[in-house]
Amino acid sequence: MEEWELLAEDEAIETAVELHGKDATTSVAYCALGTSGNREDPEYRFWITLFLRLVKRDHVGWA
Repeated sequence: MEEWELLAEDEAIETAVELHGKDATTSVAYCALGTSGNREDPEYRFWITLFLRLVKRDHVGWA
């Protein structure tokens, strides 16, 4: 994705949803998978970190 580094988290989520569908967590995961997959790649780290934040957010309140 071009210019991903310019996106705030909310903008990145909106962009991911536009590209991959309405489920934000899954859409962000697809963005992470679409990168090189190299843990050293800044774009991969950006998307995977955002994905992990969304996963944690979705599980708040679970026992």
